[in-house]
Amino acid sequence: MQFKVYSAEPQTKRLAPQRRLQRVVIVVLPGTASLDASLTIQALKSANAVAGYAVFHWRIATLDGESIDLEDGFILHPQMAVGEDEAIDLTLVFGEWGVGTGRSDIFSSWLKRLDRQGVYIGAIGGACYELANAGLLSGYQCAVPWAYHDSFKELYPSVDIRDALFSWDRKRITCTGRAACLDMVLNVIEHQCGTEIAGQVAEAFNYEVRGGASIPLRQRNLTLQKMSGKLAEAVRIMEENLEILLTAEEIANEIGSSKRQIERLFARHLSCSPKRYYKRLRLKRARSLLRQTALPVSEVAVACGFTSFSYFSRAYRGYFGSTPREDRVARVG
Repeated sequence: MQFKVYSAEPQTKRLAPQRRLQRVVIVVLPGTASLDASLTIQALKSANAVAGYAVFHWRIATLDGESIDLEDGFILHPQMAVGEDEAIDLTLVFGEWGVGTGRSDIFSSWLKRLDRQGVYIGAIGGACYELANAGLLSGYQCAVPWAYHDSFKELYPSVDIRDALFSWDRKRITCTGRAACLDMVLNVIEHQCGTEIAGQVAEAFNYEVRGGASIPLRQRNLTLQKMSGKLAEAVRIMEENLEILLTAEEIANEIGSSKRQIERLFARHLSCSPKRYYKRLRLKRARSLLRQTALPVSEVAVACGFTSFSYFSRAYRGYFGSTPREDRVARVG
């Protein structure tokens, strides 16, 4: 069968010097979804079965070598603790942002040591924060779970976030998690075993690796799919300019339209004005930053295009029913 690789751009995978990826350490942090780790491990097992020999050897690690609770109630029993390694070709870190993450100097130092040794390092789901915190994603392309885009951009502006299910940039592999883990691990299998075996593993899972390279993941949002081309383009421009606001005229000029035509499109399809829709986007991003970062409320306001804190607080309460400070306190509690 033909093995097709999904990416949000034709060249998401930027190659490092070829290295065998046979010895794998799978680091599972508290709160990880069992689906993420199990899909990855089952695919590696399938690759060994298809190849007829042990192409991959892997060990499962936790921070301290003790059993941990996964997100969906399962208990994981590891084979080792982080740092008890000998030779590693690839380490994959699984995690969920905000749920007992592994952020620590010891863990960061271990990741940095692996990087110095030329080990390929991957992050699945919220574990992208762990790699970024260790300084290992600066200047790299990175696939971040959709819900974390806003907070990740604010915390790590030097990371090139891609609208992709996964990204392979030199010696960094990042993945949004869940079903996308299968896309990621099939590419690891292809790297190690070749296209034919990767295709057979995909077939064993009754799975066709997703295509559509020219369609950014952001455009798969169901709301945007229902919009006309001009309207979707206008919304995209708004999403990309939440800190420095554009006028309706500037947005219209950017997409080769007129202010009046843009206003008609928003009224017909979204039942509001461009200004009101823009404001909603900014407020939703503000809530995301309040819930996912420790940025001061005043900085959140500025990051979302509100120059007056009092106006921001009133607008936030009018839309969400609570002030920004109340929302943050309730989230922490």
